[in-house]
Amino acid sequence: MIPPIVLLVAFSGIFVTLAIGIILGPISKKFAYSMGMLGAGLGVLVSLLVLLGVGTVSIDLWQLTLTSSAQLQLSQFNSYFLLVSSLVWVGTCLFSITYDDYPNALSSLILLTILSMLVILVSGDAITFLIGWETMTIASFFMILEGKGSHEGVRHAAYLFLAFGEGSTVFIMLAFSGISSSVGNFDFLGPSSTSAIGPIGSLVFVTALIGFGLKMGIVPFHMSEWLPIAHSSAPSNASALLSATLTLMGVYGFMTVIARFAHIELWWGWLALVVGGISTLLGAMFSSVSEHSKGLPAYSTIENNGLIVVAIGAYLVASYYRITLLADFAMIAALFHAFSHSISKASLFLTNGWISKIKKSFDLNNSEKVSGTGVSSTRLAGLFTVLSLSAAPPLAGFVSEWMVLELLFQSFKFGDLASQIIGTLVGGITALAAGVIIVAMTKVYGFGVLWSVRAGKPKENSQDSLIVGSLVWFLIIIVAVGAAAPAIFLLASNAASQILQTHAFDTFVTGLLGVPAYFVILSGNPFGGFSPTFTAIFLLAFLSIPAIISTYGSPWRVRRTGGWFAGNAQPTSPSELYNSFGYSIPIRIMFRFLFRTKESVVQVGATWRTMILLPEEYVVELEVVDIFKELYDVAAKWALWLSSYLSRKVMPGRLSLYMVYVMAALIFVLIYILFTVG
Repeated sequence: MIPPIVLLVAFSGIFVTLAIGIILGPISKKFAYSMGMLGAGLGVLVSLLVLLGVGTVSIDLWQLTLTSSAQLQLSQFNSYFLLVSSLVWVGTCLFSITYDDYPNALSSLILLTILSMLVILVSGDAITFLIGWETMTIASFFMILEGKGSHEGVRHAAYLFLAFGEGSTVFIMLAFSGISSSVGNFDFLGPSSTSAIGPIGSLVFVTALIGFGLKMGIVPFHMSEWLPIAHSSAPSNASALLSATLTLMGVYGFMTVIARFAHIELWWGWLALVVGGISTLLGAMFSSVSEHSKGLPAYSTIENNGLIVVAIGAYLVASYYRITLLADFAMIAALFHAFSHSISKASLFLTNGWISKIKKSFDLNNSEKVSGTGVSSTRLAGLFTVLSLSAAPPLAGFVSEWMVLELLFQSFKFGDLASQIIGTLVGGITALAAGVIIVAMTKVYGFGVLWSVRAGKPKENSQDSLIVGSLVWFLIIIVAVGAAAPAIFLLASNAASQILQTHAFDTFVTGLLGVPAYFVILSGNPFGGFSPTFTAIFLLAFLSIPAIISTYGSPWRVRRTGGWFAGNAQPTSPSELYNSFGYSIPIRIMFRFLFRTKESVVQVGATWRTMILLPEEYVVELEVVDIFKELYDVAAKWALWLSSYLSRKVMPGRLSLYMVYVMAALIFVLIYILFTVG
């Protein structure tokens, strides 16, 4: 048994090392990132110890009110999120030591963002949480401003992020105010807090969904707005933090509020299922037609956060009907998918960021060759990353997505027809999104990583072993989380026990059909199940056969020939090749009702005529229009008009009118005191 003082010292060391890195970042960014790695490593250690039941951490800081105090607490629930975040922080800081050629301020801003996330995760009260939340938003705002590219475009992305971030804070404050009015204090984020919200529960749920949903980028706060723009405009190491861990803070906050409810309404689950399902499909669809090497994974983040919200919605419906087994599985599925997505998405952003830096382009249609030391390792890491995000067995993404789909396939157990129909429809939408995202992942890997033009001198790679090491770090975790999924299931069930009031590991992890105990994950009793570990062993054995034949067999006879280009000569320039844009054209055309694809004929031969005689005479331009962005543009115009109108009518600059406002405010305060005091 580890003495509590050791755990407390290690916990305090996380804050100290991050603070030192922030202060010394302007002097030496390499030292700052090294301190960030050390702090994140301590975070991994402390969170694992707490998750395995070694102990907990609780620190009272100062008194806030007569009934509340500022607290830092580490329980099994928030230590799970700390573990996931710390694993991402370790890899990102290791990558940044070599990658970061930005001003030294970026290293301090990245560590400040990490420190603010740490404060969010270990807050035991609402005030400390909101301090961390605002610090995270402001630090991320300045972090995005460090991005290269169009100065005006980066400023637009940063201020758009800030606007959505402040909107998120407002709704979270409303949700926390509702909880505080019910429990009578601000100390409701700790593990021993009272789970009772009362008659304003629906208001708390909706405001929490909006507030934390803004950070997660789910519908309708998603498409061409803050998340894809901000994530693609920031430096790549910052993008990894934004997509993998900043959105994870939204997941953590929403699940924390969910845990406070003593009573659940059925329509909450319906709303979460619908919002999550639409987010999943739209995120996958827009990801498949993106031509930006960082914009594409940003849309994928929307898809994965939608899956998490779907699992939470299923948890709410199952809890309403007291279907305990299904509710337990839903909560663990949400936690597992949060783990797999964060690790895989950080790896994808860092891989694309490094390759784009070498190419000096984020355009997936750029075909310049990437070569040099370490490229093979990077391509291998990128391959496993996109396979995980495509839900290929036995990797992390497959296990978590299998859990979510198995969950929805059991919607027939819901207690009413409407819930069963909604669950089935959302299951179909989720399955469709799982297929569409494969298009996006093959596109970002095939054209963004593998695609190259054989002719011409390739760009040299100045990468060193630290970047390779960071990508291999994520590769190992992706494989380990999938192959050793029962162990991650144990950690997730330990974390969920705070909400579920039960330990679900022994219920779902067992042996079956000759597979030893603790190696099979069941989705119900009885329903489905599989063994990630033995699936990995089988695939390894199966793939080793062609590997052995290839290594020790006779040399391969490889024949190469040029492709067919409609009877024309072989292309002489990259622009004539089948590229990323062409790969997605069928989706743009087939789903024109969703994308509102605009197709305009540029030229038909030498002169305009209605009949097209030859395929090469048909040249068109395709443009995908985002309806959500257009709605936001209309809302912004109305908001500007309204603010201008009110400034003229309500605040015209007359002193007499301002005196009326002061008297009205005074009367309101007196009436409030009269009816509330005594």
